[in-house]
Amino acid sequence: MKNCFFMALLLSSLMVLGKTDNALIQLESCKRTGAIEEVVRSSEFSWGMSLGEIKAKEKEIYERGLRLSDRAYVENGQAYLPITPYGQDEKKVQLSDRFIKSVIKHVEEGLKRGYIDALIFPDMGHSHLFVDQKFYDEVLKPIPIKENHKRYELMLNHPETRFLYHTAEQLSLLDKDKKLLDDRHIQWRFFTRNLVGGNKALGKMELLHNEGHSHNTARDYDEGFRYWGAGFYINGSKNGCFAYQREGKTFYFDLSLKSLEP
Repeated sequence: MKNCFFMALLLSSLMVLGKTDNALIQLESCKRTGAIEEVVRSSEFSWGMSLGEIKAKEKEIYERGLRLSDRAYVENGQAYLPITPYGQDEKKVQLSDRFIKSVIKHVEEGLKRGYIDALIFPDMGHSHLFVDQKFYDEVLKPIPIKENHKRYELMLNHPETRFLYHTAEQLSLLDKDKKLLDDRHIQWRFFTRNLVGGNKALGKMELLHNEGHSHNTARDYDEGFRYWGAGFYINGSKNGCFAYQREGKTFYFDLSLKSLEP
């Protein structure tokens, strides 16, 4: 019975996925990672960067056109995220317009409200997931490890999934005595660094706070949700796939399920 329920949910999820809205993408750039291509690497960044350094690095990465490895691409009008499970061939995770629009709105809302300053790893560059616990127990948990791409497809496209962004990831927030820096904007970034966005393309965001952690890193949301640590990565690039608005201008970013290479 559980297998039948799972298959019905999987099929219903796939049925709502149509061709990707061209308004969301820069079509000529939404291609697979090339065999000979310079990608953004973790060595571009360092821990304890100043806000000025992060903003300058964001501009540099964007203008150089550096992109994420194994990034999302569009094929036959449909957006996919590639994923290569350990010891297996590459699989495809089909993305809904609702998911893409939700992430775009998270980026736009975060910038608008001053929750983020840069769309690169040292600031807003990766996510985690909060998955509906009942959905996880009844649908996701029974899926075999070798079919993990199906699990991601269902999680990323489920309307009740929440996305947690740990922003200010490599931003210098504390002084040598581990005290919060005496800077109003830095303190704002510290207290607003746990962003939770919904998956209904509404742009609504919540803020979490963890007083028990020196860097205010939160991972608890609601007892009805399960934390899933391995989410997607984001990187702004002039050659990026997905379009977003920033101060009245159009910019682009990429998405990937693969962490930054060293």
